[in-house]
Amino acid sequence: MKPRVAIVVQRCHERLVGGAEALAWQYAQLLSARYEVDVLSSTAFDYQAWDNDLEPGVEKREGISIHRFTVERGRGSYFHALHRNMLSAFERSPSSEPLQRYGWPEALEEEFIRAQGPNCPGLQQHLVAHGDDYAAVFFLPYLYPPTLDGTRALRHRRWALIPALHDEPPAYLKTFARMARRAPRLLWNTEAERRLGKRIWNVDHGNVVAMTVETDPVSAASEERSYLLYCGRIDVSKGCALLLDAFSAYKSAHPESDVELVLTGNDVLGVGNRKDVRYLGFVDETRKFELMAGALAFVQPSPYESLSIVLLEAMAQGTPIIVNGQCEVLVDHVHASGSGQVFRGQDELVAAFANVVAMGAGERRQLGRKARDYVLANYSREQVAGRLSAEVELLAAG
Repeated sequence: MKPRVAIVVQRCHERLVGGAEALAWQYAQLLSARYEVDVLSSTAFDYQAWDNDLEPGVEKREGISIHRFTVERGRGSYFHALHRNMLSAFERSPSSEPLQRYGWPEALEEEFIRAQGPNCPGLQQHLVAHGDDYAAVFFLPYLYPPTLDGTRALRHRRWALIPALHDEPPAYLKTFARMARRAPRLLWNTEAERRLGKRIWNVDHGNVVAMTVETDPVSAASEERSYLLYCGRIDVSKGCALLLDAFSAYKSAHPESDVELVLTGNDVLGVGNRKDVRYLGFVDETRKFELMAGALAFVQPSPYESLSIVLLEAMAQGTPIIVNGQCEVLVDHVHASGSGQVFRGQDELVAAFANVVAMGAGERRQLGRKARDYVLANYSREQVAGRLSAEVELLAAG
C-alpha cells in the first residue's frame, strides 16, 4: 500500500489555472505516482468572498482525492476595513525592522487572518483526526487560515510549509514569521523568494523545489496584428492597471503603431468593456500557449510573485519577456536568462513596449532561445519531481 500524503491549499478546481492553486495541483500530480495523495481544500471558488460555491465532500480526479470542507467564515466589509488599516500602518512605518511595521498585538494579527478567510473548521478537524495517517503534509501558501490552523492541528512534525511568499504587507505579520520558523521544512519556489524569507521572517533554511511548466513547443497563433500579451488575473494587485495605463500612453506616443495588447484570464477590472485592448476571456491551454508563442513579448506587470508560472510558460515557448522590477523574483528570471527587459514605473514600461516593437526578428528569436533554454535547464518535470519526492522522504523519516 502506498504511503499517504496531504496537500492543504485554500482552493482546488480545474478552472483555477495559476498561483498557489496550480502549484498545489501540480505537486499532487507529481506525487501521485508514488503516494496516495489527498488535497484538502475549501468549497470556495472565488477568493473575493470565499462563498461556498462548490459541494463539500470528496471528488476523485486523476487518481487524486480532493476533500472540500465548508467555509464557515468568508470575507466581508469588516476584512476590507482591517485591510485598509493595515495598508495605512504599513505605509507609515519604517522598513528597517520588518517585523515591527505594525505593532499589532498577536490577537489583532490573528483577527486579520481570520477575517481574510477562508475559515474551514472541518479541514482543521480532519487533520486532528487523521493527520497521523499522512507520511507528509504540505501547506501552501502562507497567507490563509487553512495553513495557519492546519499546521497547529497536527500532532507530528512531518509537515512542510510552501510559503509562495511575496513582498506584500501581510507578509510582515509576526504570526506568519513564527509559523515559518517552527516549520520542520520550507520549500521555496526560487532563490529570490528564499532571500525574501530571510529578510522578512529571519528564516534561513529549506530547499528550492520550484515548479515544472509545460515545455512542449506549439505553433504560434496566427493573428491579424502584432501583439503584446498578458495572461492571468486582470486585477490592480497584479499590476494590470499600470499595464493598461502604460499601453494607452504608448499608443498616444506612437499613433502609427498597430500593435495590440491582448489579455486573457479572469477580468476583475472590466477590460472587456474597453476598446483599446483585446480581451479574449478564458482560453484553453493550447490556445494560451499558441498566443504566447506568437507574441512580440509577454508582459508580467505584477509586483508580487513568488515564481510566476505563466511567465515561465511564455519563456518556454520562446517568447521575450517584460517584467516589473519591483518584484525580485521576476528580475532574477530576466537576469539569469538574459531574455527580457525590466521596468520600474510607467515611463520605463512604455519604453520597453517601444523597444520590443522596434526589435528585429533575429534579435527576438535570440532572446526567445535564451528564455526557453533557461526554463529547460531549471524547471523540467524530472528535476522538480525528484526534488519534491526527496522532501517527502525526509519528512517521512522524521
